[in-house]
Amino acid sequence: MGKNPKQAGTLKCTSKDPLQDVWLGGTPNQTSLAKCFMNKVKINDLEKVLEPLLYNWRCKRQQGKFFGDFTTRLGFDKLKETVEKWGGLAKAPTRFNLKLFADKDTYEAMDELAKLQNKTAHQLAMEVIRNFVVAQQNGKSE
Repeated sequence: MGKNPKQAGTLKCTSKDPLQDVWLGGTPNQTSLAKCFMNKVKINDLEKVLEPLLYNWRCKRQQGKFFGDFTTRLGFDKLKETVEKWGGLAKAPTRFNLKLFADKDTYEAMDELAKLQNKTAHQLAMEVIRNFVVAQQNGKSE
C-alpha cells in the first residue's frame, strides 16, 4: 500500500494524508507488478478491505501460490465484490466429536437401517443417541 507502485507493500500515513491506495497482484520475484486495486481508502477502513481478501486467500489459495497470484487469478472485479459483500467471519457451529466403536454386525445393521431412511450410519447413530439422551432426561425429571 502506498501512493505509487514504488511504495507497494509499505504503509505510509501522516495526519495530513489519512488516505491510502491499495495495490494488489505483484509477485515476490517481480515477474508481475502490483496494480492499483482501490484509491484513497481511509486508514480506518483498511481492515474492512484487507480482512475479506486475506481470509479468502487463506481459504481458496492454490498450493505454493502467493497472495499476488491469487488476486490476479480472481481479478479485481471479483475481489471488489468480495469486499463489498463481506459480513465478517462466519461463526462455525460448536461441534463436539464423539467417536463410537461397534462390532461389525452392529455397524452393518445400523448402515442397512440408515440406507432405508436415506441417511448415513453416522446420521442415524446421532439420531438414536439424541433420542436416548432426551428419553433419559425426561425419565429423570418425572
